[in-house]
Amino acid sequence: MEDCDYVRPEEIIGEMSEEEKGMFENLATATGETKPDILKKIQEYAAENMEAWKKMKVYVGIVGDPGAGKSTFINSIRGLKPKAPGAAEVGLGHTTSVVTEYPHPARPESLVFVDFPGVLLKKGTGEEPDFNIQQYLDEFGEKMDQCHVFLVFSSGRIQHNAVQIGMKAREMGKKVLFVRSQFDVDLDKRQNDDPDYFDDHTEADLREELRQDYIRVLNEVGWEGEVDPRDVFIISGRLRNVSEGSWDIPKFRKVMIEGLSALQKMVVINTCRDFSQNTIKERGDIYRSYVWKVAMAATAGSFVPFAIPGAIGIAYNQYKEGFGLTEDAVEQLAKMTNKSPEDLKQFLSSNLLAGARGSVGENEALAVVQALCDEMGITLTTAIAVDQVVNLAFPVIGALVTAPVSFPITYTLLYALISRMENCASDLFDYAFRESVV
Repeated sequence: MEDCDYVRPEEIIGEMSEEEKGMFENLATATGETKPDILKKIQEYAAENMEAWKKMKVYVGIVGDPGAGKSTFINSIRGLKPKAPGAAEVGLGHTTSVVTEYPHPARPESLVFVDFPGVLLKKGTGEEPDFNIQQYLDEFGEKMDQCHVFLVFSSGRIQHNAVQIGMKAREMGKKVLFVRSQFDVDLDKRQNDDPDYFDDHTEADLREELRQDYIRVLNEVGWEGEVDPRDVFIISGRLRNVSEGSWDIPKFRKVMIEGLSALQKMVVINTCRDFSQNTIKERGDIYRSYVWKVAMAATAGSFVPFAIPGAIGIAYNQYKEGFGLTEDAVEQLAKMTNKSPEDLKQFLSSNLLAGARGSVGENEALAVVQALCDEMGITLTTAIAVDQVVNLAFPVIGALVTAPVSFPITYTLLYALISRMENCASDLFDYAFRESVV
């Protein structure tokens, strides 16, 4: 069997690191390596690295003036209410001279938000001397360099200190984004002070005005170079607004991870819970770029009747977590929208298990995979059997690899699984927020 209708060769490889590309190129050019040898090494690599993202670290640096909404955002992006254990204190309105790390409670070793001071205080006095950026770097530069993304927060005004810190982060090669928080307050204020504004303007118009105002203020206080409006986000940092994806939050989430590696992106989407319709496709695309690795790991080894490979089971749980479909995520969604948790769970289950045969029992993943196989017109045995082979072209290494025929089938099955998860998340979020009582 030399070809397969399930997947085109150029789709086999998703997003690869330079290290992976180099490894596969070396495999392709190694003397004495047969196709089965190459396949075995690729499968071993895939199996060993399926969850390599859990070993990655992502640090997000944040700077801004007191009262700019940093603490509220830091809590909300981590799914915490203001008084929850580990939450940043809000409403303090005073300056600090220390760096404070706020790990995400779901994966404290993997994702950390780092709150940087906007000033330097004289030790033991609490006084603010003239700001010296070199002195600031001497004290905090090493921690800044550790960060992968840097956020500059404002609530309408911003001090020159924060701008200088942001520029130094940019010089270090960091992606610098600008966040104007408290749009909910801006919106209420405009509605109260100028109710006629919305006769011929929309919320989007107001956001654009505030975006341009932020850029103007940045230039006035000394930001050097052009500020791309696509790097300026108008948000509310409140928990519901962040979780629901209000205003610019979906765009912010997407841009924040653009410069991260594939594995670091996995850290963020598997950790930061998100109930926004507008980011479902982006999350799905990240999982799709990883499918080749899951399929290679899943099709290694021997066929076990009435079971699915462990790699698919792991992927299934990752997808549920990343799309906000786990039991605790649904309970959080129910609390946010004043819905019955059992009602939402039943709604999700009926969609996720559509087409499932007989009693599901405790193996939900197996039931869903079987239902998808039925939709594709194949049996589960066909999907994971390894007694036939197919030649697959790996574009990165420019060579044919003899793989089990189950690889392209499993690859397509995983695509179908991601699509089902996307649809389930979209339907669930729409149902929850549409029917919510506020």
